[in-house]
Amino acid sequence: MPRFFGAAALIALLAVTFAAPAGADSSLQIGIDDDGVMQRTPHTTTPIAAQWAQNGIDQSRLTLVWTRIAPAANSTKMPAGFNPRDPNSPGYYWGDVDRAVAALEAEGIDVSILVASPNPYWASLVPSRRSSSYKPSPKALGDFMYAVATRYKGRVSSYLPMNEPNLWQYITPQYSCSSKSAKSCTLSGAAIYRDLYRSAYSAVKAADPAASVWIGALAPHGRAGTSPTASSPGPLAFFQAMACVKSNYAVDTKSPGCKGYKPLLTDGIAHHPHTVMLAPTQRDPGDAITTANIPALTAIFDRLQSKGRILNGTAAGAAQKTKHLDVFLDEYGVQTNPPDKLQGLSLKTQDEYYQQVAYMMWKNPRVKLLAFYLWYDEPYTAAKSWAWQSGVFFANGKAKPSGTSFQHPFWVDLPKGSKSATVWGQVRTTDTGPVTVQVKRGSTFAALKTVTTNAAGYFSFQTAVARTTTFRFVYGSPTKAVGGVKVSETRTVTPRRK
Repeated sequence: MPRFFGAAALIALLAVTFAAPAGADSSLQIGIDDDGVMQRTPHTTTPIAAQWAQNGIDQSRLTLVWTRIAPAANSTKMPAGFNPRDPNSPGYYWGDVDRAVAALEAEGIDVSILVASPNPYWASLVPSRRSSSYKPSPKALGDFMYAVATRYKGRVSSYLPMNEPNLWQYITPQYSCSSKSAKSCTLSGAAIYRDLYRSAYSAVKAADPAASVWIGALAPHGRAGTSPTASSPGPLAFFQAMACVKSNYAVDTKSPGCKGYKPLLTDGIAHHPHTVMLAPTQRDPGDAITTANIPALTAIFDRLQSKGRILNGTAAGAAQKTKHLDVFLDEYGVQTNPPDKLQGLSLKTQDEYYQQVAYMMWKNPRVKLLAFYLWYDEPYTAAKSWAWQSGVFFANGKAKPSGTSFQHPFWVDLPKGSKSATVWGQVRTTDTGPVTVQVKRGSTFAALKTVTTNAAGYFSFQTAVARTTTFRFVYGSPTKAVGGVKVSETRTVTPRRK
């Protein structure tokens, strides 16, 4: 297993090799998701969008909570005269979304929209239950997505129908059981999502054919509950049930909605690969897909594609089964302690992981987007222990180490037993020009190699490492940068035998 480190080492310049790794031409997009500052706090929308542009953000996902936009959320009946397919129908509220889309658009930041529950009671197949997650109506979701895509046609590039649909908090029931035995349970949540997704895909394409629709946006792992009906499946089980195949990928015609199954079309795979308390390279046991095993996600879809259960909507004809789908990691975050004492890692660890995971995803040619969640911590109190503390800034605006390094992530990958390391980095600011990678000699740094970044700000090369070595890179102009040239993080690596 390759060993990733957070620093690098001094060697003779004559030993340097300049071969580039496989991902060297990658233009992995970097995204940020933070509805707290982009939608919920009006006075921060415009300045934060400008700050994101200065930090090289390519994309931002806006989460549209259904009940915040549609009227009469707590009614079992849709309001008389309300037309859910018409974005101008009285009752819809678009103010927060309009402001955010305009601010991001003005800064040249690509906009993605995720529609999330809770849904209005009247948007359930069984409204009498007065539930905001129980069996959302595919037609109701399709109508809403049509209204959204109509309003933002040509301004929003991609859509994700439903957030983390494998969690019972967002779609219920996830399991339907005919008896108390777990063996009697079927994965009904995947069947519900299948119909929701199919309706949403058709609706978006009818309103804005040029926009992409991504499938998935799953939580990285399932969660066992007090009973099967209060549990959530992992990604493998969920996707197999969604596509009506058994665990061995044989066609399933008996599970809910699987008789007469028609292939699902999608333009990409969305996923939330949070590792929680684990390192980006550390596998989560069981049915889980995190940053450590993204190839498992693509393997699932490659197999479903080859069997004609999922088709690539960006291709035509036979290529729909053979053109592999891209992966869009639209949400990834590591919480910190302080302030989160329950699931927070140290500030230094978050900083290391954010730079490490950027390198890892850059290296995977199937991954086209890595979006960090959040920019600012959500306010933390004992009453809000569920709040996320994964920002690169504290709630009070003070930068964490990850906020300081965000403009220039840097990593050195020295696989165990290898004497050749990949030196990788990115300049996410508007600074142009070459970067100089340096190595430490005694107490000072000396130039190792000057390289030019690609259009996305990335650079990489390989160099021999014979002993413990520390690297960093510098960039920018002393006449423009306060205090001189900007300096990246230092990375030190030590060769280890196999």
